Amino acid sequence: MEVSLSSSAPDLLFVDATLLAYRLGLLRHAEQQAALLAASRAATDAVTFMTAVENFGIMRGSQLHSFVGRFMAAPAYYRNLYRRMLGLRPQDEAVESFLSNQYVLYLVEGLLTPKQRTQFFDLYWWFVHNHQNDYVDPKKGHLVGAYATLPQDNTSTLDRFDEYLSHLVNHHTKAVRERYEGFPADMVVAILKRAFRPA
Repeated sequence: MEVSLSSSAPDLLFVDATLLAYRLGLLRHAEQQAALLAASRAATDAVTFMTAVENFGIMRGSQLHSFVGRFMAAPAYYRNLYRRMLGLRPQDEAVESFLSNQYVLYLVEGLLTPKQRTQFFDLYWWFVHNHQNDYVDPKKGHLVGAYATLPQDNTSTLDRFDEYLSHLVNHHTKAVRERYEGFPADMVVAILKRAFRPA
């Protein structure tokens, strides 16, 4: 039985700081992104997060450090005003379908390196195709989606996507594991579940 990656996902408040920094153009280097993600995993509260941010190489007084500090110190009301920039729908808007949704990559791209974005795009569309009633595989001809008869609600579909990513990240084959080494699957799944599951 697969272990859900999302069960150990970091606090989304820390991850949101990374996503907003990306949206605002403050993540100029892969090292900065990696530092914020590492701090998100290491932190238990806002103070330990800011300490970890410095320990992982984001210098105090830098524009990125200042932004993250302001975001963490802001009251929840003001942090919630960033929902649209994060890609989240307003509280009263209906939940969209996770399958074939153009916002999926937008929601998580700030957590991924350029190589990982390409990997994620390929993984996501393979997953979508296997949830369609039928699709044409150019190599094998006309195929029926492997999961087409299963429940298509967001909760069930996201749980299967969680298992799918977990299987790749923890694959029994070393070559597959190495291909997805460093892929922040737990954070990606946590962000998608927040966005596509009913509140």
